[in-house]
Amino acid sequence: MFRSSHRGTKEMDLVLGGFFKNNHSSLLPTDLDEFERLLEFSDKALTDYFVMNISNSQIEDIGIAKKIKSYLERQ
Repeated sequence: MFRSSHRGTKEMDLVLGGFFKNNHSSLLPTDLDEFERLLEFSDKALTDYFVMNISNSQIEDIGIAKKIKSYLERQ
């Protein structure tokens, strides 16, 4: 939880922290592993992908990114 809500940029704190806070109880172990992989990306890359909708094949290959995008669309 801490790493997802203390990224360095407010945008990613809200996106990743908000997603994790609202979904952590339903995440599978594989989802958690993928979420940790996602946290290794820079805030710039994640902001470009999740906020600016700029394609990034490395992030798109991580399954939980689709769940986060879906979460953002519902917000």
